[in-house]
Amino acid sequence: MHVVIGNSTAVQAFQAGVQAVTAALKDLPTQLTPRLALAFCSGDLDAHGFYAGIRQLLGDWVPVVGGSAMGLCWAQQCVTEGPCAAVVILAGDDWEWQLATSQDIYRDPHLSGEVLAGQLPSLPDSRCLLVLFDSIRFAATAQNPPVLVPSGPMISGVHHPRLKHLPLFGAGLIGDPQFNLTWQFSGDGVSRHSASALQLAGQFQVASCIMHGCVPLSDRRFTVTDVFGQYLYQLDQEPIVPLLDRLTGSKEWRHLKHSPSGAPLPVTTLALARPLGDDSDEQQLVTRLMTGVMPGDEAVMLFEADFFKGQQVMLMSRDPQLMMQSARDNTSRLLAQIKENGQQGRLALYFDCGGRMSAISGSDGEEAEIVRDLCVGAGIPFLAIYTGVEIAPLQGASYGLDWSGVLVILTQ
Repeated sequence: MHVVIGNSTAVQAFQAGVQAVTAALKDLPTQLTPRLALAFCSGDLDAHGFYAGIRQLLGDWVPVVGGSAMGLCWAQQCVTEGPCAAVVILAGDDWEWQLATSQDIYRDPHLSGEVLAGQLPSLPDSRCLLVLFDSIRFAATAQNPPVLVPSGPMISGVHHPRLKHLPLFGAGLIGDPQFNLTWQFSGDGVSRHSASALQLAGQFQVASCIMHGCVPLSDRRFTVTDVFGQYLYQLDQEPIVPLLDRLTGSKEWRHLKHSPSGAPLPVTTLALARPLGDDSDEQQLVTRLMTGVMPGDEAVMLFEADFFKGQQVMLMSRDPQLMMQSARDNTSRLLAQIKENGQQGRLALYFDCGGRMSAISGSDGEEAEIVRDLCVGAGIPFLAIYTGVEIAPLQGASYGLDWSGVLVILTQ
């Protein structure tokens, strides 16, 4: 497997596509031919124009998979505002791929996942599944928070028993902090409200880790007593909005954060978590962010519609310092493990929650730069994609995660 990465910050979308592919191809040995492209661009760029720029140089037969990104981070730069784009080109004859696509995922995410699984073969040397989907069902408005496509049903549908042995990675894509509608590159075109699953097989291995950064406000566990989809109304028989007011001592948690430009960022500093074990170890917690408070304070909107009545949850606070330390410790540990196994990383993809950007999280510097510097220092081509939801294996299953970073490294 041979991997090259190109990027661009051009304002014009077609030019960004041409620049990114040109930069990647100049590092590709002449005897190798591109076989697959992973491409991402921020919401500031026209996705159709960017895709056309890619096709200008790659032709029509190389599949292009990817889509919208809140921002990108590569070896030379980390871009969290403004136009940015990147293209990852994979070449070599010691690996294979199979691509599945599905449309209109907002109608039935589980069925969409089953459609993806039904298109994928049972390759004997399969290593992983890479799943990407549009996160936004309905865009945010001045009056209402966004309605998102839940990852849980999608993951459940994709993980058909025939594919259950494969680790599942990926992300729900989002193009900007305002939660506008997103775009996806689905192999041979540009689509909306779609999903793709890329099955990778061959002579390589997959190593991964999850970065966290939340701490429980207490050991107390609450019981969900009223919930409907992404709308959470009550915990322990109490209306959730006044309950959180009381537990935090103020109403500040309700207020939307704002970017330096003044644009609203509908992510609060609080989160809820589903415990997967008996203790409060964050490695056993599936964190769920809140996208806002409903008018009338009757409910909060969750990123994921996977809470149910009777379920126990914990109240979490985001900790920027813990986030930075988690990125450093987990990346270092994973790279040491790869080195100990006598392998070399060929590609590092980092699916990083857009809420972990310094402008939103309040961190001192970009957390993705820590992961990047360690990977690049180990000689691994690197790209971070700021996303809405991150997907990774955890405790023997696959979950969509919030305010997490998922690092996936292909090694040989």
